Amino acid sequence: MSFASEKPTLPTNIEKLAEGVGFAEGPVITEDGEIFVTSIDQGRVYRITGSGAEVLADLGGGANGAALAEDGTLYVAQNGGRWSPEGPWWGPDSIGGVQAVRPDGTFEWVNRDPIAPNDLCFGPDGYLYVTDPTRAPRAADGRIWRVDPASGEAELLVSVPWFPNGIGFGPDDALYLASTWDSRIIRFSLDEGKPVDPQTVVQMEYGHPDGFAFDVEGNLLIGAISDDDDTPGDIQIWDPSGTLVDVLEPGPGSKYTNVALTPDRKLIIAASSLGQVLSIEDWPTAGLPLHPFRS
Repeated sequence: MSFASEKPTLPTNIEKLAEGVGFAEGPVITEDGEIFVTSIDQGRVYRITGSGAEVLADLGGGANGAALAEDGTLYVAQNGGRWSPEGPWWGPDSIGGVQAVRPDGTFEWVNRDPIAPNDLCFGPDGYLYVTDPTRAPRAADGRIWRVDPASGEAELLVSVPWFPNGIGFGPDDALYLASTWDSRIIRFSLDEGKPVDPQTVVQMEYGHPDGFAFDVEGNLLIGAISDDDDTPGDIQIWDPSGTLVDVLEPGPGSKYTNVALTPDRKLIIAASSLGQVLSIEDWPTAGLPLHPFRS
């Protein structure tokens, strides 16, 4: 059933899979159904099990977005930040970059060129595409990198005058980016791997986009964070024409930072401000497979 052709009823059977995972990001779901999330304030990668969460790797710093390779390696955007009661901060000793976490929990640096990366994804060319926003309060600039996971070489593709956050390739294999503080989703065409011709495809009326996922119909499910801790965030569903078609309100949390939608219609939500991972079965549409698993 397509959101574009007929508005379905959103399921309300929200299940709490884990709690105590801190400011969760990710999430990542393997083809075998395993779920992993990162934790920015704890600097960890968690495996979500039937009884909660177990630590797969303790990376330190600020473990942010994650992407899954065919061999089971998780690539993590390590923003290098430290956490305090007032929130994250970055100092002269902060080291950002991309880390590789193996299935056994061992990990290594892939590249340290990005300053404080936020999120990453695989492209159709097998490279990692990485957002790297400047980490000042409401900073309005950042960078997009392309990293070879095999050699570790990184290429700065473009600098932008906005805060680049979530990242993903749509059904058209164009590159989509969340511009958080001006509440936009921006689409780039690729010319020999270089982002060109930026176009705003979603202009949100409220909330700020963090991570997002596509379904097979081309709809965008956007984790929308609120302006303050007293206002709940939500999951906004936007159709391919850039129209808001529905809103899911998972609970009282102010920051639902990212989502993952599987081909068998399971939605996983990082409820970051609550320290929880949520799940919804029987979502109306199937998730678009991610690279490198997209045929």
